[in-house]
Amino acid sequence: MVLLLLGSGWMPLLAQPTIPAAGPPATPRVIAPVDTTSLAYTLPATPERLEPEEDTLPDYHFRIYNPARQTAVDFGTLGNLGSSARPLFFETQPRRGFDVGVHAFDLYQLRPNDLRFYRNARSYSDVFFSQGRTQQEGMLNARLARTFSGGTTFSLDYRTINNLGQFRHQRDQHLALAFGIWVPVGKRYEGFLIFAKNINRQQENGGIVTDTVFGSDQFQGPIAAEVRLPDDRATTRLAEQTLQLTQHLRFLGSSDSRGRALRATHTFAWQQQQFKFFDQGLSGDSVFFRNFLTDPRGLRHFIDLNRLDNTLSLSTFKQKQAGRSSDVLSVGVAHSYFQLRQEPRDSAFSNLFLTGQLAITPSERFAFVAQGALGVLTNLGEYQVRGELTLGLGRIGVLRASLLSQRYPPSLLHHQLFVSKRPVWRNEFQKPVETTLSGTYALPSVGFAVTVRTHLVTDYLYYDQNGRPAQITPVQVGQLLVSENLRLGGLRFDNTIALQQSNRLGEVLRLPQWFSRNSLYYAGRIFKKRLYLTVGADFRINSEFRPDAYQPLTWQFHLQDSLTQKPYPSLDVFAAFKVQTFRFFFRYENLRTLWDKKTVYYQTAYHPQPFGAIRLGIAWRFMDSNLPEPGATLPPTGVDGSTPPGAAPRQKF
Repeated sequence: MVLLLLGSGWMPLLAQPTIPAAGPPATPRVIAPVDTTSLAYTLPATPERLEPEEDTLPDYHFRIYNPARQTAVDFGTLGNLGSSARPLFFETQPRRGFDVGVHAFDLYQLRPNDLRFYRNARSYSDVFFSQGRTQQEGMLNARLARTFSGGTTFSLDYRTINNLGQFRHQRDQHLALAFGIWVPVGKRYEGFLIFAKNINRQQENGGIVTDTVFGSDQFQGPIAAEVRLPDDRATTRLAEQTLQLTQHLRFLGSSDSRGRALRATHTFAWQQQQFKFFDQGLSGDSVFFRNFLTDPRGLRHFIDLNRLDNTLSLSTFKQKQAGRSSDVLSVGVAHSYFQLRQEPRDSAFSNLFLTGQLAITPSERFAFVAQGALGVLTNLGEYQVRGELTLGLGRIGVLRASLLSQRYPPSLLHHQLFVSKRPVWRNEFQKPVETTLSGTYALPSVGFAVTVRTHLVTDYLYYDQNGRPAQITPVQVGQLLVSENLRLGGLRFDNTIALQQSNRLGEVLRLPQWFSRNSLYYAGRIFKKRLYLTVGADFRINSEFRPDAYQPLTWQFHLQDSLTQKPYPSLDVFAAFKVQTFRFFFRYENLRTLWDKKTVYYQTAYHPQPFGAIRLGIAWRFMDSNLPEPGATLPPTGVDGSTPPGAAPRQKF
């Protein structure tokens, strides 16, 4: 019981089944029109909950196609779409147990628990495609879903990025795929069988040698800039595949009944991960790798991990209405078995945690959600506490307070590294303890929100100027995030301002102290109100800071002392429109480079952000009626037999 009271969850207001990271919250938006194709979905871990699907409006999250720019504050990248990324607004990610320590490509990956299932009376598909300057600069996102006779539901999420950068030997090719089926058996059993696969490939060029060539008389474009890895032999390839089965069995209450329910949940997952960097062209690359040059014939860093997860929990909750539960109480156990090969060594070990959850949501104006995990046996002393309290104040807004506290072991790459089967380091670091407290006041009716957040990390881990892991204590960070969306007729002015300060800022945390994102545009209906148009400009700027460098051999960002980035105003112009469920956008990015080709902007040292270029994008959502056999009844759209908001009603054919 003590574990349940201390455990905590990180769920937004009243009805979120997933637990987002402890990063900046999404910016509230004022949306004028009503979407025409609203949908609801559920996630494998919580089939009793329904969540609203994103709208089909030509808004910020549609026209900003780059995942690194869709958060409240940008992630810092290597400049190319899909390249290695890290947050520029400090955050603590939820961590539990063993971790390899490679997170530079997390933005572009899909996990089984991210797959959305849509149970409704119409087949669903949503496709997005974006094209850059050439045919080698594209991205595609596609979602497909269908509910079959008897209630079985199929869902697929597919994403690709294939982007050739503006600089030599720079390319990113990513694939993310997740598909699965949701099978109900009777009124008490539900099973989710899901397969997910992620492949991240990056051609590494080490960054440019110098930016003095830009703007000179001899300047022939970014392609003429000399790079630090001047061949096509330095390559990163990360591959991951997961097969997961999640089963829910109700002992009390059925999926179409109200009142108290008792449910057992079991999840089994097999995951295989491979992390590989190799460079066989060291004739011109030895200066770049320096201390990592263990073999002059070539470098190889390879990790292979097989993982088996078993989790079992017993939960009781009240099903008050369609798609919403309350008074959740859960206890469980989570076991993970690892088979690790980090060339040239093999090892096998386990993690074991006791888990608990408590959620009290008596009404739409109050929600307390808590989760916790406590390590036992070899994980003794490790824990995770996550929680959120939400108070709805009616017309005067919403208050939200949240907590994340955790203690976890250093990652594998902090602990040891082998390059070409030769040891480079072996460390014995202390286990970090992280605590994040956050408070938010939001007034969605006017698009206003303010968040105050504080982080405290003891035994903070980072990578120094030589790309080697180091530890320092303590690190404190205070943050303020303010957003406001103003409207004057058809004119829109959206603003986000972020501030952060740290006792180690400039020492081990080299991040911007302030960041501003602004959008000025017109939004309204034209052509007899059949076309919804937005046209305007997006503006970004941040304070002076010293960006980290990137070491592709370890896939880590690390400190550097050679380059400082001054404030750089970045301006994009755009036009986007919607006709029914079809959307289109046009962007010209980094407009400043039309008249200033000398000044270069870095989010990562030696990796300039791209020069000005055109980007196009289209999206189309389809809703087609299912056609079962004559006389058959379509399955209920909600897990309790009711129709969720926005879904088609039950029909007979």
